[in-house]
Amino acid sequence: MNLFNRLFPTPSFITIPTVGLDFSDATMRFVDLRVTSDGLIPKRFAQMSIPDGCMKGGRIVDSEKFISFLKEVQKKYKLKYVRVSIPESQVYSFTLSLDASAGSDIRSAIEILIEDNIPLKAIETVFDYHILGSNESSIIVQVVAISETVTTNYFNAFFEAGIIPVSFELEGQAITRAVLDPADKGSCMVVDFGANRTGITIVTNRTAMITATLDFGGKMLTQNLAKEFSISIEEAEKIKRENGLIKNNSDKDTFSVLVNSISVLKDEINRRYTYWYEKKNQFGTFPTIDTIYLCGGHSNLLGLDDYLSSALKLKVVQVEPWKNCFSTDDFIPEINKEASMSYVTAIGLALADYIYD
Repeated sequence: MNLFNRLFPTPSFITIPTVGLDFSDATMRFVDLRVTSDGLIPKRFAQMSIPDGCMKGGRIVDSEKFISFLKEVQKKYKLKYVRVSIPESQVYSFTLSLDASAGSDIRSAIEILIEDNIPLKAIETVFDYHILGSNESSIIVQVVAISETVTTNYFNAFFEAGIIPVSFELEGQAITRAVLDPADKGSCMVVDFGANRTGITIVTNRTAMITATLDFGGKMLTQNLAKEFSISIEEAEKIKRENGLIKNNSDKDTFSVLVNSISVLKDEINRRYTYWYEKKNQFGTFPTIDTIYLCGGHSNLLGLDDYLSSALKLKVVQVEPWKNCFSTDDFIPEINKEASMSYVTAIGLALADYIYD
């Protein structure tokens, strides 16, 4: 579901591919794809640190500083048309069962029910929806909503910097486009394990159904190691990378600290899985989650996939970031797989020009 695509459709005069631009409170990344005989290859990609104090929880808190940063980005990389990610922390996603008579004006029917489902007034909300199914008596829709103030601030900042946002989209939906087969109709969970936060998205029929953001990331594991052993952050990071979640008889203490730390993530994943299992038939019949896909810059932690699979009794796999772009048999990108895991959202955004949800 491309958030706001109907409200803010791509201008007809745009004939060049757009750039996928993903940002958090601390970092901005972009990917620029081009069509070649080897597939869709990354013509350009880059990562930039966002100045402290610009963003907080996905909101722009210092417009002047953020616009200044965007102007520097535009000047350096000549970005023009972009597809931008919206952090899950700023987005509300919910499912509604509407009376079949609403078919002639679904948007109005949703608007009436907005305030019953999110802590925003309808007049202050921008939303989009996706029809999941229907029968003689009802229409099932997935709704994604966000504060109009948040979107207005984004638009104003980008436009003032000379960058045109073609669309805004949920991080989870962009990741789904990047890592799932276009023909995939099942249900799965996507876990974006970053430095400071983790996004969890439950997907069915390639549509983000449930999203959540945890204030927990890979840096917390490093901090816990540093605190437990009274060592520097740099040394703790090195130990974390070398040992991971691989049980080593010579370093049981490190393994114990990391397992205790990562159990926070395991428990949150399990909670979302249980919720889906209990609610998935509330508005129709949706498949059971059979796979968890790991991505994000800290999903490369050694043994993370095996630990979660064993603890949750589910198939857990690391994603192939470029799987819907090219085959590595034909093309080897300049960026390795480990680094590419941080670019999955940006890749998915850039793919919106070529894969239609």
